Amino acid sequence: MTEHDKTAPRFTVGGPGAVFTLVVVTLLYVVNYMDRMVLSATLPLIKADLMLTDAQCGWLGTIYFIVVALLTIPAAILCDRWSRKKSLAIMALLWTVSTFLTGMGNRFAPLFAARGGVGVGEAGFAPGGIAFVSGSFKEESRARVMGVFNLGQPLGSILGIVIAGVVAQANLWGMGWRSPFFLFAVPGVLLGILVLFTRDYPTTPITVRSPGGGQIGVMRGLLVILKTPTLLLTSLGVGALSFVGGAVGHWLPTYFVRTRHIDVAKASYLMGGIILVACAGPVLGGILADKWKRKKKNARPLTAAVISLLLGVFLYIGFSVDIAGVFSASYPIFMFAGILMFAYTAPAYAVTQDLVPRSMRSISMGLLVLITYGTLGAYSPVVVGWLSDLMGSAGEPNLTAAFLFVPPVAFLGSFLFFMAARFHDRDVARISSGIRDDGDVGDTDTR
Repeated sequence: MTEHDKTAPRFTVGGPGAVFTLVVVTLLYVVNYMDRMVLSATLPLIKADLMLTDAQCGWLGTIYFIVVALLTIPAAILCDRWSRKKSLAIMALLWTVSTFLTGMGNRFAPLFAARGGVGVGEAGFAPGGIAFVSGSFKEESRARVMGVFNLGQPLGSILGIVIAGVVAQANLWGMGWRSPFFLFAVPGVLLGILVLFTRDYPTTPITVRSPGGGQIGVMRGLLVILKTPTLLLTSLGVGALSFVGGAVGHWLPTYFVRTRHIDVAKASYLMGGIILVACAGPVLGGILADKWKRKKKNARPLTAAVISLLLGVFLYIGFSVDIAGVFSASYPIFMFAGILMFAYTAPAYAVTQDLVPRSMRSISMGLLVLITYGTLGAYSPVVVGWLSDLMGSAGEPNLTAAFLFVPPVAFLGSFLFFMAARFHDRDVARISSGIRDDGDVGDTDTR
């Protein structure tokens, strides 16, 4: 036992403190996605007001993801090596201010900069939040806890989409599309303060089990993760699925406006209905993965693989039926695809926590985010927007044709998750006898 371990405050996994942490951090994740999705709901109005192209509208989404990719590792290191709750509080303040500034933009450049600012604030939230929550509960319940935490994605998305669309269409305060950006800045500040009252686990040094024991630095820890095929392939798989989710999340409300000739409020209700049903996704994915894991050690990446495969199939079916004009049939298919689009997150994210010690969980998740958005995830808004401009006629972009390029990326994600599952058991055995910290005693399950 190191001197640090002797002086560190005792931390008990589970209990009311862990539940309070889960609730507050999940609510903050909800606000995170509200501030992320407000742009998607208001995009048709912004495009018309500022006379933007579809490619420019796509860049407003892509710049957010690029900034997240660039800053997620430094932010994750801050969370792991300093304080989870203080880091999350600072991040909430940063993205809240940037959301407010987005509402003040009067041309493409200020909007572009403000959306990049939102990315600065949100860069480390997923790594820090997931590490904070997973480190507060025992391993055997981790995927279920991740399922609850990941409810922040669909809940925040539906609230952001519906409220922003209705508020913008209603021209609240006479500010049109700008009003929801101002409104959404409020809850981030309140929850950013509340997270300071959660119970944080102690920051411990990264250690390596070897004849001499000892400590390793952050860079060594990153190299270990990069050399672990399960973690690398899982990150690439999440990147592919994030491309799909980013394309749908950014462009589907606009697609509904154009194909059904409705206003943004009605389009937001349609998108909100899909996301409402999708709220079941993370929890169902977590429960299925945990149950399957009792019989098969690599069940978590396998669950993500099967879900991704089904997602690609149902997206193809949904858009094909929609193109045929059978909207009453395509909408339920889009709903089921929405469930699948969120269901993979719990088992995939749990993999990033299973194979590393608690002192490296934010870093592991941060590396996942870096790979996710550094490869495919960041570029779906601008790629779909560019394809829409390219495949349309002058002044008439073609989102329908652009969307048909999205489902194959889900198939790619499925293949990557299947490959991760092949390496999983070997990597678990290798990691469990290598890097870990004393705080993980009794917290590792390699059955």
